[in-house]
Amino acid sequence: MTAPAAAEGVRAALRDTVRDDAAARARALLVARLAIALYLVELLLNLLRPHVLPDEPTLSIFQKAAGSEGSVGRLLATPQAVFWTLLAGIAAGAALQAFVLVTRPDERRARALTWAIIGVLLLPFGLIPLVVVGSYPGQALACVPGTAFVLWLLHHAQRLARIPLAMLLVAFGWGALIVFGLGRAYSNLAFGTINGFVLKGHKSDLAGQIHTQYRVIDGMLVHLALVNALLVAAGVVLLLALFRHRVTDAVTGLVLGAAIGLGYNLVESVLFIRLYGLFSAFNGATGGFEYWIRQSIGLLGGQVAFGAVLGAGIGLAAQARDRGRRLRIALPALAAAFSGAVATETLAAWLSHLAHDHISVGGPLDTLIVSPFFWLLPQAPFFLVAVLLLVHGTRVRAAAARAAVSAETSTSPAITPQEAPFLVDPAVRFWTLVGTWRLQGWSGMRTLRRLQTAQLDLAAWRWRHPDPTGEEGNALRAKVMRLKAGPVPPAPMPPPPRPPAPPAQAPAPPAPRPGEAAS
Repeated sequence: MTAPAAAEGVRAALRDTVRDDAAARARALLVARLAIALYLVELLLNLLRPHVLPDEPTLSIFQKAAGSEGSVGRLLATPQAVFWTLLAGIAAGAALQAFVLVTRPDERRARALTWAIIGVLLLPFGLIPLVVVGSYPGQALACVPGTAFVLWLLHHAQRLARIPLAMLLVAFGWGALIVFGLGRAYSNLAFGTINGFVLKGHKSDLAGQIHTQYRVIDGMLVHLALVNALLVAAGVVLLLALFRHRVTDAVTGLVLGAAIGLGYNLVESVLFIRLYGLFSAFNGATGGFEYWIRQSIGLLGGQVAFGAVLGAGIGLAAQARDRGRRLRIALPALAAAFSGAVATETLAAWLSHLAHDHISVGGPLDTLIVSPFFWLLPQAPFFLVAVLLLVHGTRVRAAAARAAVSAETSTSPAITPQEAPFLVDPAVRFWTLVGTWRLQGWSGMRTLRRLQTAQLDLAAWRWRHPDPTGEEGNALRAKVMRLKAGPVPPAPMPPPPRPPAPPAQAPAPPAPRPGEAAS
């Protein structure tokens, strides 16, 4: 394949996957503007905070504590170069938006400028997690196998119409880069702001300062949980607006929200593995224990479970036509994700403190059972709700697949009655692919899988559009027929029923021997 043909194929795949119309770009730009507006509010509040310490800098993120030049300082502080890059990106985004308003470019140039504005506004925040991951590549590589397994699990946990793999990876990247980066930028400013307002009456009272530090930490936990939930919700809404997908329901939102939470969990795990490894002499926890609890037994909990519940709520809300009903579905999901994150940090710590009055810290019982149990206990209801939503959603999809495939079979040759049983049963479809691989190798299996995926996309469209006429439906049928016209390996068909055995007959008379007269 030549380079121009390959480039054209990539562009065609992007056009089939990404919705690049004016409405989708407007929603993406709105999300970026709201994120920057919230950051500017945090920045303004930090500038107006009461100063507690003498010679305190204008912005609290420039405050250098003792030992801040070491690893702990790099982990917990926002690098000044990153901060100035963020401001430069905001200024460039504002300049580009002013240029668009003044010049009013044509559609093609407006599209390019819109994506450039979104990029310069949001991508600089991705430098913060990149600094964390790049500074400690060993810890990051240790987190890759479990993260890759959960991504594979999310990709294969769907029926009827999987979201595109590119959509899943973008969701993961949104969580790892944007949610973590924006949340960290917000929280670094918020810590100085909350600290200044809470401690302003205790400047000379050392005991009062120590007591109020607990209030500062509580405020930070609430703040971080709230902004993370808002950013996860914004990511799910943005992906649903930008990507073309055949089905938007609880399963779609659940998979996207879990992928966003998984991306966030990867960077957070690197941070805590390194941080607790440095403080192991003081608090007893080690980097190995953090890896065990965050990347092993708790990999599907935490931000993954909260993101799944929040995403499922947004997916259900997207199906509602009434705006009031959308809010009644989405807001409880947002509250659930927020409260789950707060409960995990507070309730788990309180229960662990009670248990450690009777159990030695760091022993085998504590490491393997007690501490993981108390950390997972507040997350268990949310994980259970996510599993129930996934099971219910897949059952709804399975019933819809049977009805949609049957309806399409009766109206077009894109899905024949012989192919229908393989499409509606995931287990039969899997073994069909295995049998094709054995007979015709990887090339035949990939060709058959592309055909079945196109047929499932058509069935998913038919589920949401019972009327068979429609431009998108005709395009999906044409794609199926093009794949059928190519070198498609025949799918193994079920054996035909055996004919009934013939009735018993009397034995035929023996043939006459030579020389005998035939009578």
